[in-house]
Amino acid sequence: MVRVCTICGGGNPNCPNCNAPPKRVLPKSDIYQGKFKLSMYGAPTWEVQGIDISKWNGSMNFAITKTKCQYVYMRAGYGSQWQDGSLATFYAGAKAQDMPIGLYWYCRPYESPITTADSIAAVMQQYPYNLRMVLDLESTTLTPSQTLEWIRACDGRVRSITNKVPSVYTSMGFWNTGVARSSDWIGRELWVANWTTRDAPVIPLDWTGWCDWQHSADGNRRAAEYGSTGGDADMDLDRSNLTVVQFNIKYGTHILPIGGIQPPQPPGAVPPYVIITIGELAIHSTPAPLTNNIIGHALLNSRWYPLEAIDGGGVTWYRVAKDAYISKNYTRYP
Repeated sequence: MVRVCTICGGGNPNCPNCNAPPKRVLPKSDIYQGKFKLSMYGAPTWEVQGIDISKWNGSMNFAITKTKCQYVYMRAGYGSQWQDGSLATFYAGAKAQDMPIGLYWYCRPYESPITTADSIAAVMQQYPYNLRMVLDLESTTLTPSQTLEWIRACDGRVRSITNKVPSVYTSMGFWNTGVARSSDWIGRELWVANWTTRDAPVIPLDWTGWCDWQHSADGNRRAAEYGSTGGDADMDLDRSNLTVVQFNIKYGTHILPIGGIQPPQPPGAVPPYVIITIGELAIHSTPAPLTNNIIGHALLNSRWYPLEAIDGGGVTWYRVAKDAYISKNYTRYP
């Protein structure tokens, strides 16, 4: 049964009730040791940026947050049963500002992987999210082989209950020495922690790439800048390995460039936005209803911003990004 600690809500690592996780502090060895895996395309431009928050962050003004970044990950809980005491408030605040939300769960591999997975699944159902559920793996008291088996058990249980594949948050410093080698993670989605000013993160062993990169946290003193008050002075900062267009297609969102506004349209050309009216509306690379040009899906009730209307085969299509089209027939305004 998932519950909130009535003593600290998840903000006190010395709490006798829940033993909440400490603030994240990565060793410098995570930055300087090992081989660096650089971006295939050279120094990238980070179009999509986010933050991750927990009880440590005090209060959040998401109206301020939204001017600084485009998405937010929230700690859903920790251990085998503890929900983060700020999750409900943070979730409501981010939803009110129409910010894409992801969840993460701080795992303790010395506690039951089944109970942990059941708690994760319960929170996933209670708090629907746009992005991903992430298993936060930072420490263990087990051997590397035992830790790998624990992760497999928890991961498998979450997948069997929810029919969704969780991602993993970890760092090279923990993963390379704390988890036994395995091919399980080839092609899986990684949120990598590597606090560095380099143009690409260090990837732990076993992984083939990354989706999100936590590039700054402890010591940056940027909490207030992102709308956080009454909590830690630092803010966990993240980057997505996607462009704005790719992000919107993958998650069915409608984020804009940071600080950007939707370009004005000629009067009567297209509505300012449309809402999807079916469960999953195909996004096509050309204005034609072909199966081989589907590049993604727009989810029911998600909001999209047409750039122009185009006729294709007797059907009106909205161009929602470069080389991305949806059928007007399955949209409404407002």
